[in-house]
Amino acid sequence: VLLREVQALTLRRGQYTTSRRTAAVPQLQCTGGSAGCSRAPEVVQCYNKGWDGYDVQWQCKADLENTHRFGQIEVSCEGYDYPDDPYILRGSCSLLFRLELTEEGERKVKNSDSFGFYQSRKDSSDSGAGAIVIIVILVLAYGVYKFFLSNQQPQQTFGDGDGFARPSWQNHQAPPPPGFKPSFT
Repeated sequence: VLLREVQALTLRRGQYTTSRRTAAVPQLQCTGGSAGCSRAPEVVQCYNKGWDGYDVQWQCKADLENTHRFGQIEVSCEGYDYPDDPYILRGSCSLLFRLELTEEGERKVKNSDSFGFYQSRKDSSDSGAGAIVIIVILVLAYGVYKFFLSNQQPQQTFGDGDGFARPSWQNHQAPPPPGFKPSFT
């Protein structure tokens, strides 16, 4: 089939291309994007919008939520006899695409992120800020815990010059702990 004459392609997730000279590949391949690939479409139709003298210009459509759109797309087809053959093997086309968030999608993500830990790929320079905040909070919480825990446990001292070991509260003239019986001294 002459590639320039192909008017439309219907590509399905989970199905592979027809192959003759190369290995078969999935018809649809999501390569990431700000929306990720978790909501990649089941079926995509790509339409021939014209020839630029070198390649066909494709426009691809699918049933996507209002929050998602196609980003970069690349339709690849296997040349029948050699890689750049203008004739292609029928059924050999595949689509590589990125799935991006629309403005509405970006608003929804920001509104659902109440703690500010979401980092879009565009803001990757600040990707460690959330982790640093969490680590600082955990260290402070541990310090407060250890401070109050260590103040509640009586510590033993070994010797006061008279040969007897006494709990630290006896050395500092502090009141005895609750439940203390003076007859046990």
